[in-house]
Amino acid sequence: MFALLRRHPALGGFHTEAHLLWEAYQHPARHGWSSDRSTAGSIGRGEAMFLARVIGRVAGDRRFLDKTPKNALRVPYLEALFPDASFVFIHRDGRATVSSLIEGWTARRGVSYRLPERLRLDDYGGRYWSYILPPGWRDLIGTSIAEVAAFQYRVANEMAIDDLDRLDPARVVKVAYEDVVGRPQAVVDDLLRRLDLAPASEVSAFARELDRHLVSSISPPRADKWRARSEQLAPVMHVVEPMMRRLGYTDVEVVA
Repeated sequence: MFALLRRHPALGGFHTEAHLLWEAYQHPARHGWSSDRSTAGSIGRGEAMFLARVIGRVAGDRRFLDKTPKNALRVPYLEALFPDASFVFIHRDGRATVSSLIEGWTARRGVSYRLPERLRLDDYGGRYWSYILPPGWRDLIGTSIAEVAAFQYRVANEMAIDDLDRLDPARVVKVAYEDVVGRPQAVVDDLLRRLDLAPASEVSAFARELDRHLVSSISPPRADKWRARSEQLAPVMHVVEPMMRRLGYTDVEVVA
């Protein structure tokens, strides 16, 4: 979705996830390594001015576009800074998401932080954390990569949904990842309309060839790739399943 939207001439932003922008003030090391969670009360002195200056230089007179997964935990913070912003929330089948997170953790991809203490997981004992750092992460010390990934999926979606549901519904667009992949042109046409953006040939052309553009993947994508990890997924499905059902996924079968 980010690859689609950033081709729109009315949108400007970084070409990758803007961790350095948000973590200039919101890095968890500045907050006792609690998590990536930020609220209106987290905003530091001079932070709004700093962000406005950087965003102005990057986007110019265009609307600013950002895709940073950690911001799923920062909706109240972003809402306070940008009260006229629109939020696009993309959700995905929990089995596929957790499987992808496990793959990334195992391959040491998506490393976001060097923690102040070792994780001592069954299958990883170091200090490096991958992807979002959710509240309560210390309770996962001594568990497993699969349990960490399942917890990341649940908390990220739970916080995002709860926070977004407090906003004006007109400012929130919820999209299923499966729809983006399955019918990209229809999804992006509807999204542009809801974001008050004119149709753009650059976006449409990319949507028509979306299956040719592998944006980010460790191993080649394929339908139900998560089934290869069924034995790892089965023990953590009690964490994943309630959120999947909340997101509208009714098929939550895993056979190990």
